[in-house]
Amino acid sequence: MHGYVCIDVSLHRKKTNKYSYFQNVALISPTITFSDKLTIHGGDLTIELFPAPGHHSDHIAAWLPEIHLLLAFDAAEKPLPLIGDVDGIRSMYNTLESFIALHPRRVLYAHGKTTDITIVMQNLHYMREIEQRCRTLLTTHQPTDSELEHAAALIHYPFDDVVETLSNITDADREFYMWAHENNVAYMLRWLMHQQS
Repeated sequence: MHGYVCIDVSLHRKKTNKYSYFQNVALISPTITFSDKLTIHGGDLTIELFPAPGHHSDHIAAWLPEIHLLLAFDAAEKPLPLIGDVDGIRSMYNTLESFIALHPRRVLYAHGKTTDITIVMQNLHYMREIEQRCRTLLTTHQPTDSELEHAAALIHYPFDDVVETLSNITDADREFYMWAHENNVAYMLRWLMHQQS
């Protein structure tokens, strides 16, 4: 039996250029696809795969109903979610809300340990906070493209305010999530401005 990991072509290209051990990785088209849900029956356990866009448009998650375990993967993250692009804003809201509606006992999320639903709720709270701050800004100012490069400052929500309760964040994580936070705010502002037009 062969196992394959499906990654997008642009990510494969970036990884191949950066890391030599990806040189021999070949992208293979999936043999099974689904649009709504795919259920795998495994005797006493069921795995339900379902779309969970927001981080990427083709992202999926897995739900094991018998043990109330949600595998959120990259759709939820600590300290904050990573939104793929402007179109991912509404999708991320829907995904996080659908996770909460499952009432999972445990959640396994990207780059972290198994936890309860708290991380998903914190991600949703973060999304709502940046939306509220963006809406407040847009009542008086329409930012330019160059201003959006420093979007967090525009809404007075610096990264340190987002992660003030985290004492163990590494320098590498700090740099990465600062970048993610700037992108998230910029995507939110663009999304809201598009709604206004």
